[in-house]
Amino acid sequence: MSIENSFQLFVITQPENFKDEEKFISQLLELGVSGIYLRKANYSSTYISGILKSIDTKFHHKLIIPFLFYDENGFQNIESIIHFKEIERTAENLSKVPADTFLSTSIHDLNELEILADKFKIVFYSPVFESISKPNYKQKISLEELTKNLKPQTSNLKQLIALGGITEQNILQVKDAGFNGAALLGSIWKSDKPIENFKKIKMIIA
Repeated sequence: MSIENSFQLFVITQPENFKDEEKFISQLLELGVSGIYLRKANYSSTYISGILKSIDTKFHHKLIIPFLFYDENGFQNIESIIHFKEIERTAENLSKVPADTFLSTSIHDLNELEILADKFKIVFYSPVFESISKPNYKQKISLEELTKNLKPQTSNLKQLIALGGITEQNILQVKDAGFNGAALLGSIWKSDKPIENFKKIKMIIA
């Protein structure tokens, strides 16, 4: 998998099952989303297997799957990106994944980047703004303060992706701050028209 240099747009599935979710995921992939993280509140191997079967294999490299799913199913030649939760970032778990596999993880403190940049190609930082999908999940430091600390810490990292409360109203602030991309969750799935919202946001950053 290659990572583009332009500002990237990722989408994270909402915690609960969503009507026609497979259809929306396929549409987002056709529209050029950089990646979709298949994340659910209650992990389900069956759900992820179903998504993988329903999505054209040409898009599998854009799907981000949980490490737990990879570990349970013993995949050796998987094309998708594998996501490690903080608790899963152990030497033992990392040794189970081929060295050339694209890995992602999530952080809530930029100081963690120093030890992660060599292993993980994609790192999601949150929350940048108050979360839309998680009530009372608020930013720890302002975007202005984040901006001061971003560039010195991202030299070995392919993508630092902003997450949390990102909408069409503030996406350009995220881009200007120095992030390599943004991940959308509430602004997509809390909308009556998720695909139209994605198109709007994509147009704003074009």
